[in-house]
Amino acid sequence: MWIRPRCGRSHANGFTLLEILVAMSIFAIVTTLIFGTFEGVFSSADHVTKSSAIYEMADACLGRITTDLRAIHVMQTPRYKKPDMDSEPDIYRVEAKNETLGGETFTQMRFTSLAHLPTGGRFAEGIAEIVYYAQEEENDVYVLRRADNLYPYPEDFEPKETDPILCEQVLSFKLLFFDKEGREQEEWNSEDDDYEYSTPAAVKVELKIGDPESPYEFSTMISLPMSRYIEPKR
Repeated sequence: MWIRPRCGRSHANGFTLLEILVAMSIFAIVTTLIFGTFEGVFSSADHVTKSSAIYEMADACLGRITTDLRAIHVMQTPRYKKPDMDSEPDIYRVEAKNETLGGETFTQMRFTSLAHLPTGGRFAEGIAEIVYYAQEEENDVYVLRRADNLYPYPEDFEPKETDPILCEQVLSFKLLFFDKEGREQEEWNSEDDDYEYSTPAAVKVELKIGDPESPYEFSTMISLPMSRYIEPKR
């Protein structure tokens, strides 16, 4: 008996080249989508980890500065005497000046505080001279350091590699000062008549850290428990 052959292809003969190419294209698309999803997840995880580290570093830095300034020590009147031509500067003075580094502002501040941090196994206590200052690590990348010296204080401040780092990846560090009347100053010198030989009543800290393309900015206002106010000249 003659049997008419079936139309089409028998699965026993395998897949055609076109079917294999189509299957490979679909597999490639699915694989790309899967790895793209994983890459996005890992990228997001890295971003979260980096952001968390920056927030922790900023929090520790601002916390240390807050502790230092809330323990500030200032000589009050009548013990405090205005400087003259022959007098030595007040060892408990408050000085702050700005400098521009890499197009950004960095404040260097000098004051005295009871928040001394012992180092090198020495646990002596006392009123410490504290200096905040920026130091360049590499091209336009800075760290914020904290110098801490017990009396007798150095006559001239000199940065040291042993000074602890308060914050890394610093893009700018700016302090703003407020007197008893709430007037704002970008710098301060308690030994200068322009500042009425007074000390600040509050300090605002502005900190910018991280990647220059997408920096993180932080700020805090610190009211000082001790300040000196001398009535301005009439």
